[in-house]
Amino acid sequence: MSTRRKLTPLKRLERYVSAIFKLGRTEYMAKDARRRIERAELRMDDIEGELGRFGRDIRETWRSSEETERSVTELRHMLQGTGGTGSKLLDDIALLQQRLDQHRVLTDSLVHEFRNKRAHLQDTFRSETSLMARVFSDLSRRVDMIGQRSGMAPEDLTTPASPIDLPASEGFEAFKDSFYHRLENRYRGSVEDIADRLRIYLPDVEAAVMRTGGKPVMDIGCGRGEWLGLLKRAGIEGFGVDTNAVQIEAAKEQGLDVRLGDALKALAEMETGSLAMISAHHLVEHLPFDAVAWIAREAQRVLAPGGVLLFETPHTRNVLVGATTFHTDPTHLKPMPEQVLTVLFDTAGFDPVEVRALNPHARFKEFLDTPDFNDELAFLLFGPQDLAVLGTKPAPKDEE
Repeated sequence: MSTRRKLTPLKRLERYVSAIFKLGRTEYMAKDARRRIERAELRMDDIEGELGRFGRDIRETWRSSEETERSVTELRHMLQGTGGTGSKLLDDIALLQQRLDQHRVLTDSLVHEFRNKRAHLQDTFRSETSLMARVFSDLSRRVDMIGQRSGMAPEDLTTPASPIDLPASEGFEAFKDSFYHRLENRYRGSVEDIADRLRIYLPDVEAAVMRTGGKPVMDIGCGRGEWLGLLKRAGIEGFGVDTNAVQIEAAKEQGLDVRLGDALKALAEMETGSLAMISAHHLVEHLPFDAVAWIAREAQRVLAPGGVLLFETPHTRNVLVGATTFHTDPTHLKPMPEQVLTVLFDTAGFDPVEVRALNPHARFKEFLDTPDFNDELAFLLFGPQDLAVLGTKPAPKDEE
């Protein structure tokens, strides 16, 4: 039987000091990365301002040349048929017209050059800022790892603090799982209906799987397995994790690869660069923001280059969703609007980040086509009911 060597107080102190220095060095690197991001963003703002002023000058020159050309044309019409002096003036006007044409060619060239430089600068700074964001995200993760090795226990991110201290009870947990399963079946829609809505993401997942060399998909908060079933029928490898035992059993009956457990823990245990997509359909609105932010940061590690993080959530810009259907589910904590999610994806280093507004109300087109009904009001009341944000992990060549 092996024995464990006891550390001397001096050796234990040496390890603590070493951990503190590592933590301090990593925190310094993380703060430095954050400062570089902020400087790059300020620099981009300055350049945008200069380019904006340059663009306004070009447009003003363009308008002036157009006005001058109109005046020349009117004068030419007035002088035609006058003979003598009028003929000489027409020659002068022809020369002026030639110079105006040359000026227009030069202006067109400047506009074209301006647009190309602007696009190049935007792409360059977006790439640099995205790279620095990924560096910062990775360094912040290292700070956590050093802290954990130093003995600081991580907090539970999945459950918000509750003033109600209920006794631990497996029976009550089973009761809540059964309630939520019945609620989804009655009000969310059938498995077939939801799978049909999710079909819109198939091109995205197929492209991600191809870019990552056939790596699998992880669906966190997989529920009844609508998305996993769709992936299986498309020949795409995928597995899901959920805490609801009733829904996990329902998904297993369909022959799906589903696992009962905490999705955040399962994500933390995944190997680096091992997945093509991490999807979360109508999950983030159930979680505290710290948990949502943690998923976004951890996804940057777990996804392979070219992989995609997909969040779908209720689109509460739709007034009816925000005021009524969002509150049908008592486990919803707070809306996650696109402003929050896009900045979160940017901070985690995803690039590009795409936003989609999906699934408008059945009567949306009817109200858009009504002559006396305001279009903006139609969007607010009957527009898209779901919001999707998709972020791609850049390939290594984008970081050079």
